[in-house]
Amino acid sequence: MFNRRFLRIKVFQALYAFNQDEKANRSTYVKNLLNSLNKTYDLYIFLLAFPIEFKFYLLNEFDVQTLKHFPDNNIIFPIKTLLKNKAIVQLDRSELLKEKLGSVSEKWQGVTDLFKSILTQIKESNLFKEYITKSEHTFAEDRKFLSEMYEIIIADSEEFEQYIEERYINWDDDQVLITLALLKSIHSIKESGGNNFIGKFDMKEEEDLDFMKQLFQYTIDNDDEMLKLIADKTKNWEAERIAIVDMLLMKMALCEIMSFPQIPVKVSINEYLELAKIYSTPSSHTFINGVLDKIKIDLSKEDKINKSGRGLVE
Repeated sequence: MFNRRFLRIKVFQALYAFNQDEKANRSTYVKNLLNSLNKTYDLYIFLLAFPIEFKFYLLNEFDVQTLKHFPDNNIIFPIKTLLKNKAIVQLDRSELLKEKLGSVSEKWQGVTDLFKSILTQIKESNLFKEYITKSEHTFAEDRKFLSEMYEIIIADSEEFEQYIEERYINWDDDQVLITLALLKSIHSIKESGGNNFIGKFDMKEEEDLDFMKQLFQYTIDNDDEMLKLIADKTKNWEAERIAIVDMLLMKMALCEIMSFPQIPVKVSINEYLELAKIYSTPSSHTFINGVLDKIKIDLSKEDKINKSGRGLVE
């Protein structure tokens, strides 16, 4: 689950907080950085299991509505349609997902009002109004609906956001990261079943953990050198005028280029350009790309880029 971009984002978040903390303790931040992976994975599992809990609520609501003397089909039909969603059914059949949810400290509790609000939001959405124009759906259509339903809930439901924020203090930092992981998992659900859609996480992956710790440490240790490289190519700019996020992303990119011999230069630059699209301004991508490209040329001329391995030497 935790690919290198994910890890870069976590390091970026830790470095940003570290630079804002006047009394920052480096070892504490490294420890918290690694612990944050566990918390992020728990949050991912917690949210991936949301449709299972929501389905349980829908079943109860369906029973309540159908047992009324005058059942209202305007209420029953949407619930029945959601219960038939094949992608949600496959999630509910995953014993591994339920097992993983069991190890998460937070539980979906006291959520009746929240789920009621979400059901109303879904029913009123254009997504659902289009979805119910067909009486039957293919598995691909159901999976696509579930994916888009997640996006609507995460982006637009204030009640949902408040509920998650109260339980996970890192939600603001991890929202983009988790949403991408969730959508990837939803797209990986198979009609035939299986658990391959569940992202894996193992804190024993020493290579990844070393990458995170080294990137964090090297960026701090070489701050002055990276700042000078950037300043030389932005002479029309005062350092204070460059956005903090842009400056940090460029420092991290340069750290990778100069200190990680197994990572291609193009990969490092492209990765931080992608992070700029997520965390910075619309113009930052072009600005960062221009600065890094100029520095890369100078570093190459001075033989300060030492890459080893097949296909890594430019």
